Amino acid sequence: MSILRLSAVLMVSFGVVACDSTAPVDPPVPLADAQYTVTLDASWSVMTHPDDFPSNPHFSRLTGATHASGLHLWQVGAPASDGVRDMAEFGGTATLRAEVEALGEQAVYVEGSPLRTSPGTASAAFVATDARPFATVVAMLAPSPDWFVGVDGLDLREGDGWADRVTVDLVVYDAGTDDGAGYTAANAPTSSRTAIAVSGYAPLAGSTVGTMTFERTP
Repeated sequence: MSILRLSAVLMVSFGVVACDSTAPVDPPVPLADAQYTVTLDASWSVMTHPDDFPSNPHFSRLTGATHASGLHLWQVGAPASDGVRDMAEFGGTATLRAEVEALGEQAVYVEGSPLRTSPGTASAAFVATDARPFATVVAMLAPSPDWFVGVDGLDLREGDGWADRVTVDLVVYDAGTDDGAGYTAANAPTSSRTAIAVSGYAPLAGSTVGTMTFERTP
């Protein structure tokens, strides 16, 4: 028996099957849309942060977007957009909404309720999709010059599906658009915007003021 014929017999005998490396690979199955609720659970109070605590602690309306990969409405180390400035200084949402809508199909705006007295909770509902699996949500900590809490581009996917629940501890960020040094400082716009950073205000520095939980709902 020739060597070539013997090799063929052995391959059949041992179940060896040659693989065609050029065979097409099925694309991944897109994820079905998922309903989520994001809840801001604020612990910020005179008990947790007694130094210089304001008389009317609250948070502005939750606002943000679901969006595609590679997009950021805000980032630590980058200057705030006009929308993030308005949110962080005044609790405004209109400009940030316009910025999200300008992104077209890459992002869908999210807006929820304010938290009128802290501690307490506020929430927003939204839909995550295969094309827009990331969530960015923010809220102004008030009163303050330009401080806010939130998440930047949180990936809601887990393994081959959607995460059931994700909780993020909330530190306070300084938007870099107002030079005020305390909760109730007078309005003092910066001459040029500095990068968004974790707040260095002594009563808040190194602490958290609550959590933001993203929970998949039926």
